Amino acid sequence: MIRYHNGKITLLGFKILESYQLLNWKRGLFVNYASMSLKRSIVSLLLFTLLLTGVGVGGVHAEEAAAQAEDAALVYYVSDGDLYRVKTDGSPAQKLRENFDGVELKPAGDFMYYMYDETSTTLLRLSLTDNKAKASAFGGDKRVVSFETYGDFIYFMDDTGKIYRAASAVAKSSEVTQIADMADPDYPAFTVVDGRIYYNALRNGRTTWVASKAVDGSGTVQWVAAGAVESSYYVRSDSANIYMMVNIKPTEKNYSVDCMVLYTIAKKGNKATAANLKAPLDANAVLSGSWAGNDSYLYNKGITLGSDDNFNYSKGKGYLLKKDGKTFELSKTGIYEIASLDANKFAYVDAKDKASVITIANNKVTSTKALSLSNVGYVRNMMKNGKVQSTVLFAESGAFVLNANLSLKKMVGVEWDLCQYEDDIDGIFYVNAGDNGRLYRMTVDGKTTTKLTDEKVSRIVLITKAK
Repeated sequence: MIRYHNGKITLLGFKILESYQLLNWKRGLFVNYASMSLKRSIVSLLLFTLLLTGVGVGGVHAEEAAAQAEDAALVYYVSDGDLYRVKTDGSPAQKLRENFDGVELKPAGDFMYYMYDETSTTLLRLSLTDNKAKASAFGGDKRVVSFETYGDFIYFMDDTGKIYRAASAVAKSSEVTQIADMADPDYPAFTVVDGRIYYNALRNGRTTWVASKAVDGSGTVQWVAAGAVESSYYVRSDSANIYMMVNIKPTEKNYSVDCMVLYTIAKKGNKATAANLKAPLDANAVLSGSWAGNDSYLYNKGITLGSDDNFNYSKGKGYLLKKDGKTFELSKTGIYEIASLDANKFAYVDAKDKASVITIANNKVTSTKALSLSNVGYVRNMMKNGKVQSTVLFAESGAFVLNANLSLKKMVGVEWDLCQYEDDIDGIFYVNAGDNGRLYRMTVDGKTTTKLTDEKVSRIVLITKAK
């Protein structure tokens, strides 16, 4: 059973805290609908943190094999209050800063950008090449409500609704370029896709719309859809299209209403097509669901509140909304988690904490296979270049890789204390309780485990590809 309390989820003896609260808001009910304005608390579903205790028994056998050069990554972590980084090629760890405090760390070029804490509006920048340099307030006197990094550029929005862009190499904040105004600071989420920035703007100074503009600020604003994208989590893309879940009634604050619409935006021409504008989804149905691949969305129809004011998944039914507007039932009970195995096959975890794999055809489930696991909490795809490398299920009895034949392989011999992964980087990085809190890396197929540090690690703050 899952319980939501004070930003944490307790699951079957695990203690789970997700980085930037990526899923906490989904498992708990937000009676005040204003809480959907997640602001800086939700940044990207590409990065999450799990604090796990009580998984696995016995010692750990670590294969001290260096990662292949093309797969090398940099892991930034905090040990005894100090900031370190280590490369997965076997290089020794490097201390970057003493007495480090910071959240939402994001890299761009040779710098790291972050906030001091969750309530801060001061955007800080820290050199990753000069370990004697001090952090500086990159945003100057601007009160920053949202920021993202893409490649060697940083983008940020201030509380007046202006959006700025700068190359990471610029020397000072006065060199930033304003690329948009009239953004809605009440809905500060934005994302960059293929040379365009998608953000929430005030059309005619009054009504919130999803808007699009070239990332360098040139050209005119293109209006995509009435409403707001509540967080960057609600934006996905493939080679041809962008998919967005838009709240068409963002000013509704008190009730869960039929207000969530899936849009497909063609990258060529920027034309937006609504899948379900005539039948918007209930907000709680969407909040309790998740993406099922890039262009379909899992929602829990009829979900209600339990006595603990959390979503009662046992009262809902898992449904799939496709980009063409078709909807159909996946499960007779609510679904916590879902992972797309291919275009027509999904693995999911239901309200009974059971895991299953389903096959669909002609907008219906044609087969269901129950997996031999109980007390399952999560199912996640490990991705590389848009392709699934492996699918991992986290259960009370351990972590398991789902094989192609739907058998399960246990990731043996690991006592998880904290773990984290990121798309396009091979590995699940974890603080190993069986080795006094040292940092380890396990390949996503579960075959190789490598010890990365000798320091005791208190938290992992960032994982990036090595240059």
